[in-house]
Amino acid sequence: MVDLIIGVGIAAAVAAIIIKKIKDRKTGKSGCGCSCGCSGCKGGGSCH
Repeated sequence: MVDLIIGVGIAAAVAAIIIKKIKDRKTGKSGCGCSCGCSGCKGGGSCH
């Protein structure tokens, strides 16, 4: 029973992360933290 509860909790957390990523992508937010988009990111969040 405890395994089921833990499994449901982990599945809910993963689903919440995926939903947030989809919403962020639809609103135009990049995943790298760079304001100019990931294609212009040098790494570490700084743009060209």
